[in-house]
Amino acid sequence: MYLNIMYNMLKENSSSNSLSNGNINNNSNIYYNNNENSLYEPIETAEVYDETNGGIFCDKFLLHVIPIKMNNNNNLYKNRISYNTKTNAYYENGILSNKYLKKWKERINDIELINDDDGEISWKFDYRIGNYIINSIDLRLPLGMLNNSASIQWFIKSLPTMKNQNPTWNLIQFNQNIHHIKEIEDVTRFVKNEYGFILMARLRDDDEKQDLNKLIFFRDIDDESFGFDVRVELKPDIIIDPLPELLFSDYESINDFIIHYEFSTEDDQNIGSSGNSNKKSREFHVNSKILSERSGYFNTSIKSNDKTLVLTNTDIPYNSLKIIINYLCTGTLPNIESYDKWITLLRYSSKFLIPTLIQRCEKALKGYLNHDNLCEVENIANECDAKQLLRCCQNLNCH
Repeated sequence: MYLNIMYNMLKENSSSNSLSNGNINNNSNIYYNNNENSLYEPIETAEVYDETNGGIFCDKFLLHVIPIKMNNNNNLYKNRISYNTKTNAYYENGILSNKYLKKWKERINDIELINDDDGEISWKFDYRIGNYIINSIDLRLPLGMLNNSASIQWFIKSLPTMKNQNPTWNLIQFNQNIHHIKEIEDVTRFVKNEYGFILMARLRDDDEKQDLNKLIFFRDIDDESFGFDVRVELKPDIIIDPLPELLFSDYESINDFIIHYEFSTEDDQNIGSSGNSNKKSREFHVNSKILSERSGYFNTSIKSNDKTLVLTNTDIPYNSLKIIINYLCTGTLPNIESYDKWITLLRYSSKFLIPTLIQRCEKALKGYLNHDNLCEVENIANECDAKQLLRCCQNLNCH
């Protein structure tokens, strides 16, 4: 008989306040003892979050992420869910002034009652709606028991994706002889770069003669920590880096490099509507340092040519070249509203070795990704070395 404790807890809280939506003051310390209304003993310090919806907890409650400011890295975030037996409540991101979920279930002296059959309790963390993937996970989990016949096993698995439609449970190995509630277990290896995971506790009692077996679950060893503590570090599923910055001195030799573009007859006809059909070639006068710093293709060309380069329609369409040169010089892109045009730009971003433009194409194309074009996008991502887009294809929800 499987316990459905989590479901009961969620059901209890659905009619009450399940989210911490108030204004949180930073560095506010909360105090309490065994009586929830009696405050005297300091515990962990609260942190501010910005109400950003980064995920879903147990398919029902919003998860919020907090940016991590570390070594000028703006691509790391964190989310934390903790349970405390003394207050019988969940907290998010260390914010103790508001309960994230107000109650676990009706309890008897903080002891869960387990019948003869095994019981399973699970928690689902899904960060898809925030477009986050897991960078690391640290867990603090309970193993305390009231009798030697009872035991807890902990398992974790990733969410189903196209690359892994039926994830298997991974047993989290603890050395129970030395395990202490305050020790942190790193389980990143099981769910690295996934959109989420399910954590499960399996409660077992081998003594079938006992009519009622008691197990201390989520027992807090002291008042300074949570017995159940899940800390997740996240990053965007597609990271877009800025263009390499240049020193002011790099702009001293303005327009010292010329790109000659020669049209074929077909290209000449295509631009006829703009009144330029009599021109068989075009010239782009650009800064060589800008091109060489921001494109591997132009860097090689500039080193091997005498400040000139000839391109034709067999190298790149004229309109695509215009977009690329403008992007390299200004960091801006025109309004591109077509899946096909983004695919074209991705191909030439890859050919001209422009990593930051590849990233922008990946971000745009992820918005078009679905089960109908999955194979096509996956093949193009492989062809263009668009690793982030490829991972999005592989991590697409299989349902």
